[in-house]
Amino acid sequence: MNNKIKNLIKKAKKIIILRHKDPDIDALGSQFGFSCALKQAYPKKTILAVGDTNALNTLQPLDNVSREEYQGALVFIFDTVSKQMLLGDDYTDAQTLVLVDHHLNEPDIRYDYYIKDVTASSCCEIVFQLLTDMNIKIPQIAAKYLLMGIISDTGRYLYNNVNPKTFSVSAKLMKIGVNLQEIYDVMYSESLDMKKIKAYFFNTVQYTKNNVAYRKNDAAFLKEFMIDVHTASRGLVNQMAGAKEVPIWANFTFDDRIGKILCELRARSISIVEVARKYGGGGHAQACGCTVDTWNDTDKVLADLDMIAEANRG
Repeated sequence: MNNKIKNLIKKAKKIIILRHKDPDIDALGSQFGFSCALKQAYPKKTILAVGDTNALNTLQPLDNVSREEYQGALVFIFDTVSKQMLLGDDYTDAQTLVLVDHHLNEPDIRYDYYIKDVTASSCCEIVFQLLTDMNIKIPQIAAKYLLMGIISDTGRYLYNNVNPKTFSVSAKLMKIGVNLQEIYDVMYSESLDMKKIKAYFFNTVQYTKNNVAYRKNDAAFLKEFMIDVHTASRGLVNQMAGAKEVPIWANFTFDDRIGKILCELRARSISIVEVARKYGGGGHAQACGCTVDTWNDTDKVLADLDMIAEANRG
């Protein structure tokens, strides 16, 4: 498979690299890490990294691409295989489409090649292996981006998606010359205002009968604290993690851009991905999500999570 991908890259004049919308650092790291490595290996090719951005993007600017530019292009999509996770459908005009992902979902996107590894800690880990297998040198900046994605998606190596290969890949990226302290300073330093927001958030968390922690973030909450949807949703969900009494936690955030509610679902050791799938989403066994229409729908999600928590009480 990887030899086929390398031949596609060699033949392509234009390569467009995408990932899911509202990107986390794994999505950004895999996109930019891959594009930086390809640009060094193939300086005469047109290589573009495309998509929306948010406050997590401290890496580099994105490229602007018209729909017409997808025609005849080799297109990669990282960290998702789901239509609802992509902005628009320009990618359908690609000459060749390659999906690269580590989630449990089955693709609902038409593709030509699919690189899937659900045992990988992150999409960045897959990208490292892909570049290595293709004998494409990983420059220091690309190594930094890939390591950032691994650190982010493993919660600084705390989550149960970590395995021996994760540490091996991380070590190899560090040997390229990545400064780990520099990465941590960028990823985990924050303002006093954000500290206060997190404190308020945690102090207003609610709990179901079986200790499923949850919070509902409406438009007023985002406006009062002047934070964007991504910060409120993915950025705050794990403020509920780490309590011994809480096996599952859920963060619900109203997204005024689409008029729907984003559901970020997490668990310490129980699989909850079937709940996400029930409502049209997916992801990992203990880290997944979906999108629902109303606050009443979030109550249904909570009821399902509470049933799982009850069934798994020790």
